[in-house]
Amino acid sequence: MKEKGRFLKKYRGNKCLNCGVPLDIVDRYCHNCGQLNTTKQLSLKDFFSEFFASIFSYDSRLRHTIVGLLFSPGKISKEYINGKRIKYANPFRFYLSVSIIFFIINSFFIDFEGFSAEIENDVNKGKEALSEIQEEIQLDSLELKINKELASSKDISIDSISIPDIMINKITEVPYYSQKQIDSMDFFTGSRALWKMYKDYHKKTGQKSAYRALTELEHEKSQFNKYTYHRVIKTSNINDDYGTELLEFIFNKLPFIIFFFLPFFALAIWFLYVRRPFSYMEHLVFIFHTQTMFFILLGISILISQILHSKTIIFFTILAFLFYLYKAMRKFYNQGRGKTIVKFLLVNVLFFILAGVGSVLTLLGSIFIF
Repeated sequence: MKEKGRFLKKYRGNKCLNCGVPLDIVDRYCHNCGQLNTTKQLSLKDFFSEFFASIFSYDSRLRHTIVGLLFSPGKISKEYINGKRIKYANPFRFYLSVSIIFFIINSFFIDFEGFSAEIENDVNKGKEALSEIQEEIQLDSLELKINKELASSKDISIDSISIPDIMINKITEVPYYSQKQIDSMDFFTGSRALWKMYKDYHKKTGQKSAYRALTELEHEKSQFNKYTYHRVIKTSNINDDYGTELLEFIFNKLPFIIFFFLPFFALAIWFLYVRRPFSYMEHLVFIFHTQTMFFILLGISILISQILHSKTIIFFTILAFLFYLYKAMRKFYNQGRGKTIVKFLLVNVLFFILAGVGSVLTLLGSIFIF
């Protein structure tokens, strides 16, 4: 690389201006803190030339990492755990960067409102169908009741025919408790009573201020009471917008959710390969590399599918990744075809089990924090 501007040797000093460590003229950077060894004042030209150079310069570590991931399944993971790390990007940081970029790009193609509208239409159709079934059941029940009355007596008045209970809409009143009564209950009973009470109150009044609601109900303005009332409002909004806000919240947090989920998956694989000489962290490196590859392939396929208006490419991409995962496992763990195929199937089963558990926990956790 040709030296120019502040990088020229004539501007190099005999000590680091940042940490004071002695330097030689051949030292381009400080070997202690990494700062550029230069005494030249920062000019506007230097600033912009370095800024654009950093944008358009080609990072060899990024190139080696992407090329290695695409064309040599398992090779980077193998070399990384064997100490060849300087030419590759950090697997954890690289995964997080790729996953964030993937979800940002993918968010442009997801129509949460359209998805919510489709759910609303399906729900409304279901309600209409259920209402028709209920009406038929009610009419059949009433007809059966009338026939029985007719069969038992000749002199029948309309008033003597009792209408079945199924046709009577019973309104169950939600009991309202004082703070003293709530405090006398155990935690779970009191929490359930609070939830039902606040939900009923919010439904009747539409009050969005927890402070005003608690004042009206003569409840303590404790953090727990305010939190419960706010949760009631949030869950009510979920019903109103059919989960659009919740889905957007979860989607925006997915890169970090998956990032914290993968270590548990690595633990499962560690037990699966317990007889192999691999540490837990080495399994984790392999998982982050393969998951990064999955996001790269899936991101490319989504962009192509949007251009071609066909989702078939995504299906074939998933199949291609499964084959890639098999090749990566065989290369990294250095086992025969038979053992690799068996463990490949077990790994996928474990993944779907943990993904299912993780999805449930994510959904429940999101309801309580979003």
